[in-house]
Amino acid sequence: MSTNQTPDAPHRAIASEQYSAARLAGFMYLASYVTAMFGYLQPLSIIGSGDFAQKAQRVAASERLYRFALTSMAISWIVIVVLAFALYVTLESVNRRLAQIALCFELGQAFIGAVTIIFSLAVLGFYINAHACGPSQIGQWQTLVRVVGRASASGFNIAMAFFGPGSFLFFYLFYRSRFFPRFLAVIGMLGSFMMLVVSLGALIVPEYEYTFKYAAWAPMGIAEVGTALWLMIAGIRAPKEQA
Repeated sequence: MSTNQTPDAPHRAIASEQYSAARLAGFMYLASYVTAMFGYLQPLSIIGSGDFAQKAQRVAASERLYRFALTSMAISWIVIVVLAFALYVTLESVNRRLAQIALCFELGQAFIGAVTIIFSLAVLGFYINAHACGPSQIGQWQTLVRVVGRASASGFNIAMAFFGPGSFLFFYLFYRSRFFPRFLAVIGMLGSFMMLVVSLGALIVPEYEYTFKYAAWAPMGIAEVGTALWLMIAGIRAPKEQA
């Protein structure tokens, strides 16, 4: 019988390293959310509303906080690498091939996402230079911010297109394993599929990007935060322990 797909794998005893990896995965889920949300929301808060000159002034005045937020976002991509490996160790015994494919997708997400930080740092530099140069060259810097910012957003959507399949496979393996309540895994699979569709759709019709994302992040957030809390508090359990 193949070691890559064993029909009764979910009923085997859980190894001690799986328990440890599952709790680590739960912590990494929450850590990625905290660092990513701060890294995403804080720059938006600093930029605020108004014309480009006003935005550039606010960014220049809060450069260190802006950089700290982008660093937090970079950390979130590093955390995802650890999360992916922890999920792989937890679920490898259920189906090794699928766990390997999921790991590759998640690593692809992290690597592409990390590259978008380079674009975000470039945007920061454009804002600072625009503030220093004054109104004479404001139009040129505004164009650069718009173009490079769009490239960063597209890179993020591509990263999420990798995230969708990887997350779907990991939640599918959780569903098969019965390591925790299946309804969480179902919500996770639904959210992951929606994230793939939304990310690809945003590349085709970017004007509806935010409308699409809100629809996908709702089930995804419920599934991932719920999974994180369950893994950290209750851990994983063999099916017979849940009966």
